[in-house]
Amino acid sequence: MKRFSILAILAGLVFLVSCDPEVIPVDTGGDGTSKVLGTLEIEFRVPSSILPPYRVLRADLSVAKDAESLYKGKFLQMANVYNSQMTYTFNLAPGTYYYQAGIICIAQGDSCTAASFPGGTYGMKWAIGTAEVKQDKTTHVIPQFTK
Repeated sequence: MKRFSILAILAGLVFLVSCDPEVIPVDTGGDGTSKVLGTLEIEFRVPSSILPPYRVLRADLSVAKDAESLYKGKFLQMANVYNSQMTYTFNLAPGTYYYQAGIICIAQGDSCTAASFPGGTYGMKWAIGTAEVKQDKTTHVIPQFTK
């Protein structure tokens, strides 16, 4: 039984590490081929604050087709966000998309509250916006977080 538990944990870790979001191909019609038609590039800047940079981390970056889907968590694509990466790209069909970006404060004491993170330590801030993706073009956006 102990061996099974260890194997289950290892299998779960392999699954989590290997889950990189994939580009969803778009069917362009009659010939049945799939083509990516436009690019949404999100420059995910962590805003400066009174906190050291390593105490505010990127936590979430998701794209949805409409505001209701964004609200309900029905995303077209999500990015694996890293503190070492600032720019993320999503290949999408032309149209208007909604995105959300989330940052989290991991400082201790009252530091997160002083930096206006709701709830203090582990509090999150969100930036939500829209972007218009055009065929064969790159749309560049920078999420704006409230102070």
